[in-house]
Amino acid sequence: MTKLKCLFAITVILVGIASCYNNKLVHKEADAKKTSINTYTAPQINTPDEAIAEIKAGNERYVNHKLINTNVKEMIEHTSDDQHPFVAVLGCIDSRIPAEMVFDQGIGNMFVARVAGNVEDAYILGSLEYATKVKGAKLIVVLGHNKCGAVNGAIDGVELGNLTALLNQIKPAITPDSNGNKMRTANNTGRRNVQLTMERIHQKSPVMNELMKEGKLKMIGAYYDVTSGKIYYEDDLGKWW
Repeated sequence: MTKLKCLFAITVILVGIASCYNNKLVHKEADAKKTSINTYTAPQINTPDEAIAEIKAGNERYVNHKLINTNVKEMIEHTSDDQHPFVAVLGCIDSRIPAEMVFDQGIGNMFVARVAGNVEDAYILGSLEYATKVKGAKLIVVLGHNKCGAVNGAIDGVELGNLTALLNQIKPAITPDSNGNKMRTANNTGRRNVQLTMERIHQKSPVMNELMKEGKLKMIGAYYDVTSGKIYYEDDLGKWW
């Protein structure tokens, strides 16, 4: 009986040791995997088309919960002396659309200008010219979104201090739905507003136009769905409208 008890005790101890060892291996593998995922590598972007491909891939990672730009410490160290973002985004101030996150670019990969309704003015244009001509960004993204308060305010004719002038700039984009559906009117207007903003950037910035003629810069329109996190682009013809 005593021998059996001893054998049983030894067996329990051995099982416990094996279990601890296996747990350590599992945690070690998980830590290694986590380190691998979080290691920061700056994207090598040399052309506007490569920039477009990367932001599209970044949003796919975001939607599928596979972010790779998460190591903040490394990103800060990598950008502490200088910055050379490959893309400049003109987006809305809406809190649901942080551009670095929805494109999975983290710190140092993109310039971001944000204003209600993603419209341009002299200060925005100057910022974009700095981003492209001075720092070499190869892509401009004008990013609108659904359920936009500024767009709805323009449609409803809201007047409020300095906001009135901003909403007036959106009003030319108002595109009523043929069936009177307010949500579709807002979506149509939001997308048209992106297009008009792009047109005005072309009209008002010889600096960026020259870069585009030289093939060093492209500009695309994009539209973010606050429900799914998915971004649609001008070239997604059926989805854009």
